[in-house]
Amino acid sequence: MPEVFMKVAYLACAEVLATAANRRPDAYEHDRELAAFTPAFAARGITLTEVDWRACDPAAFDLVFIRTTWDYTEREAEFLGFLDRAGAVTRVANAPELIRWNLSKRYLQDLAARGLPVIPSVFTEASVPLIQAFDRLDVEELVLKPVVGSSGFGQARLTRAEAAGRSLDPGLFAQPLIPEILTEGEISYIFVAGAFSHAVRKTSGAGDYRIQIIHGGQEQAHYPDAGEIAVAQAFIDALPVPALAARVDLVPHRGQLLLMELEVVEPHLFPHFAPDLGERLAEACCECVSSPAP
Repeated sequence: MPEVFMKVAYLACAEVLATAANRRPDAYEHDRELAAFTPAFAARGITLTEVDWRACDPAAFDLVFIRTTWDYTEREAEFLGFLDRAGAVTRVANAPELIRWNLSKRYLQDLAARGLPVIPSVFTEASVPLIQAFDRLDVEELVLKPVVGSSGFGQARLTRAEAAGRSLDPGLFAQPLIPEILTEGEISYIFVAGAFSHAVRKTSGAGDYRIQIIHGGQEQAHYPDAGEIAVAQAFIDALPVPALAARVDLVPHRGQLLLMELEVVEPHLFPHFAPDLGERLAEACCECVSSPAP
């Protein structure tokens, strides 16, 4: 066995740890990543330790790797405070300033302003009649989503007829329902240290538009052409700070690809579709720790 020379925290939340009394039903993603990454990290002399972010001593690690911290949506201020404290004593990936930018879906406005192909979105600073979102988007059906949210939870699919008497509040934003999500699904492009790794097509289950497995969706390998990868790469290149791990979720629509989400907080990386992902991440972690401090 190689000599241990680096300690990396696989940052998680209490509800996914093996010791949890009531594990989240999607904790299998946590298990799947750990099983894929741990041997590759160990082969490089890196110990990968799962730890609840609320009980983590970041100074005990050479790198804090943010992974399945899924309860951050309910503890946003506490989570950001932890990352700032961690960043003061050790390396954190992805960087706290990048997490802060990506935590709110308002980053979609930043990307759209740069001319990148983003699904049109309506945000508001105060409650307004929901019908205004339908009018601005010029659609008959839309999806309401939390501004800070993940995994498809807290969403609602609504028709124009269902908007009567309802409001769009600042904690939510609206997007048109892209019809291709129901027929072609969403494609996730995985990047490690800015370089494309692999892609996965996610399709919705019967009776739902959401593509996550926890909502009945399905996954399969996707083999993108150079044009697709270039579209996804443009979003990676637009990040305000480079990411160790990132996922670009694109949806086909009328002959182009539109961004659904650019995930750099705790992107699931679908390791079962990329046998070499653990090695890629281990190398990226080594480079992150050895590079000069920003």
